Amino acid sequence: MLATFFTGLGSAASLIIAIGAQNAFVLRQGIRRQHVLPVVVICVLSDAVLIA
Repeated sequence: MLATFFTGLGSAASLIIAIGAQNAFVLRQGIRRQHVLPVVVICVLSDAVLIA
């Protein structure tokens, strides 16, 4: 039971900790309040193109 808990804890932590370069950039621009809408639009469109 304890092993299951630590497995779930590790999985959740890895999803939270692994932000990635693109998300870190979007967060930084949002905090600075600089060019938020263009950054979000470009990131959404590039993700959609890469996923499709």
